[in-house]
Amino acid sequence: MGNTIRAVIFDFEGTLVDFQWRLAEAEAELRAAFAAQGYGTAGNYAELWNAAADLAVPQGRLAALRGALGPVYDRWDADALTRWAPRPGAAALLQALAGRGVRTAMVSNIGRAALTAALARFGLDCWLAPVMSRDDVTFMKPRPEGALRALAELETAPEEALFIGDSRADILAARAAGLRVAIIRGGECVESDFAALPPDHFVSRLDEIAALVT
Repeated sequence: MGNTIRAVIFDFEGTLVDFQWRLAEAEAELRAAFAAQGYGTAGNYAELWNAAADLAVPQGRLAALRGALGPVYDRWDADALTRWAPRPGAAALLQALAGRGVRTAMVSNIGRAALTAALARFGLDCWLAPVMSRDDVTFMKPRPEGALRALAELETAPEEALFIGDSRADILAARAAGLRVAIIRGGECVESDFAALPPDHFVSRLDEIAALVT
């Protein structure tokens, strides 16, 4: 892959665990909630938030936006938490990377409460630092804020890191942060969704990631 990989940054849902967010129902509720607050209703759950934050930040209304809309996101996170299961090999991969001296971090659009609970439940929390949740950034993926902050905390250059995700938002965030990206099949997006925006690698199983980290 060229430069030696010193760090791997993972997405969470659809990547280390299966995808369980009920997108259609969640986005319908979110659009109504954003409209009630006077914001636009175009885009998916992340684009809805980012467009609203673009307006709220210069007006000093980000805290109010979080207070009004955060609980809606949190409810759908909590619903998914009841069904999430780790992808096969998730813990083994993180342990193997740590054994090779490769640092592992996470950038997720899931909120802190559900993310913390899930990582602890599945024994993944001890391998991942930093963990950037939706609550730790102003803008969700596909904006690169979380990935850039993770790189800064890892003290790792973009060319020495690899992003692992399952969606177009992951590719867009990774590319904007200067990262190479591998997409694992079977998550939020199907493979055909990446035709116009291909990743550096497709994998079908987490154990394939180890071979990409050289």
